[in-house]
Amino acid sequence: MRPNSHTVLLVNPWIYDFAAYDFWNKPLGLLTIGAILDRLGYDVRLIDCLDRFDPALPPSSPRSDGSGKFHREPLEPPAYLRLIPRQYSRYGWPVHLVEERLAQMPAPDAILITSFMTYWYPAVADMVRLLRRFFPKSPVILGGIYATLCPDHARACIRPDHLITGEGEEAAVHLVARLCGGPGRDYSYAHLDELPSPLYEKYPRVHSAALLTSRGCPYRCSFCASHLLTEGYRRRSVDHVVHEVLHWRETRRVNQFAFFDDALLFQPEIHCKPLLRRLIELDLASQWHTPNGLQVRYLDAELARLMKACGFVTLRLSFESVEPSQQQNKVTTTELERALAHLEDAGFERNRIGVYVMMGLAGQTPEQVQCSVDYVHGLGAYVNLASYSPIPGTAETALAQKQGWWSETEDPALANNSLYPLWRKKYGFALCQEIVNYARSGNERLTAKWTRDGGVGTAPSPVGPPRRFKGDS
Repeated sequence: MRPNSHTVLLVNPWIYDFAAYDFWNKPLGLLTIGAILDRLGYDVRLIDCLDRFDPALPPSSPRSDGSGKFHREPLEPPAYLRLIPRQYSRYGWPVHLVEERLAQMPAPDAILITSFMTYWYPAVADMVRLLRRFFPKSPVILGGIYATLCPDHARACIRPDHLITGEGEEAAVHLVARLCGGPGRDYSYAHLDELPSPLYEKYPRVHSAALLTSRGCPYRCSFCASHLLTEGYRRRSVDHVVHEVLHWRETRRVNQFAFFDDALLFQPEIHCKPLLRRLIELDLASQWHTPNGLQVRYLDAELARLMKACGFVTLRLSFESVEPSQQQNKVTTTELERALAHLEDAGFERNRIGVYVMMGLAGQTPEQVQCSVDYVHGLGAYVNLASYSPIPGTAETALAQKQGWWSETEDPALANNSLYPLWRKKYGFALCQEIVNYARSGNERLTAKWTRDGGVGTAPSPVGPPRRFKGDS
C-alpha cells in the first residue's frame, strides 16, 4: 500500500451464462484506467473474477496456448431463462473468494467496475450489491460496454453512483480525482501512444497478454456496435506496440499474445505488415492469436508469410455468409478462397483456420446458414458459427424491431446469443440447436479427414442442396 495515497478498487465481475470460455480475455479498458491512476500515485487494487490463474483457485489445466475453462458453479436461472434446456452457471471466482479478498482490504475511496456483454448485467448487479455490503460508503463507478449501450437500463437496474459511457480513460480519471480530492483533474491524452500499458502488474500470474493496436473500426457492419463504443478509428504506432510486447516478455515472461483489434489487417502496408516484420526481427519465439475475425480482403501472400514467420497459431477469418446480400461489403467468396489459398501456401493447415459464419439474423433463413456452413467446409476450413445477439443502437437491431422480431423493451438478458434471440421465436430452440450441431458435425468430419490423410489431400466437397431442418417452416 502506498502511504498517504487514495485507494481505488478495480473490479471485473463474474459471467452468468450458459457457456463461457477464456480466449485470452482481459478487461483492457479497466486496466488502462488503473495504470493511469497508478502513475498518478493512487493505491490501485484489483479484483478480476475472471482471472483463472489466481493462486487461491483450484489448479487450472490450461491449453498450451494459455486459453482454457473458467471455474464454474451452477446457478438457478432467473424465471425468464428457465425454458432454455441448458445449465446456467456463474463463471469465475467462487463468491467466498471474492468476499475474502474484500474483507482483507481497506474501504476504497472509489470503486471502478466494468461491464461487457449487455446480457451479462445480472452478474454486474450482484457484484455491486456485494461491494456495497462491504463498502457502503465507497462510490461505485460503472463503465464498459453494457453501461455504454444500455445506460438507462444500467442506471435503473445497477444503480451505480456514477456511470461512464464510451471510452472512459479521461472521464474516469477526472471523476476519481474529484471524488478523492487527488491528482488527475486535468488529465488528458491526444494519441493512443500516450496511454500506458494495461496494469497487468496487479495479477499474481500472467500467462497471456491481450493486445489492442487500434481502436474502432473503419467498417459499419449492421450487427456490430464498434462505432458506438469508440470514436472513429485510430491506431497506435508500431514502436509503441512493440515496446508493450517486449515489456510483458521481459517483466512477466509472457509468450502468448492475442490481438483484439476490430480491424487488425486494415491498410496492411502501413500498419500490420511493418508490425509483423519488427516482431519477426526480434525472434521472440512467441505465439500469436486472433480471436476477433480478420478481414480477408487484405490477406495477401506476403501477409500470410509474415504471419507464419511471426508464429501465428489461432486464426479466425470474418466471412458472415455465402449470401451476397449478407456480406456487408466486407468480404466475398472469391476473397475468402484467395485468403485461404495464401494461408495454405504459407504453411497453415486449412482445418486449423476458423471462419466465422453468422446465424440468426432477422433476414436470414436456416437454408442460407447451411449453405454458408457447407461452403466453408467445402473449402476445408473450420466453421465458427456466430449466433446473432441484438445490440442496441445497431442497424440490425433496428431492422429486427421494425419487422417485429425484437422489442425496445426486451430485457437485455434475453439478447444472449446462446438463446438464439430472434430465431428461437420463429423457428424454435430445437431447430437452432440442430443447425449448431450440423456445423459441429461438419467440423468433426473435417478434422477426422485431415487426420486420416495426414493433413494433405483435397478439401471435402460441399454437402449438396440445402437440407430442411426439423421445425423449419
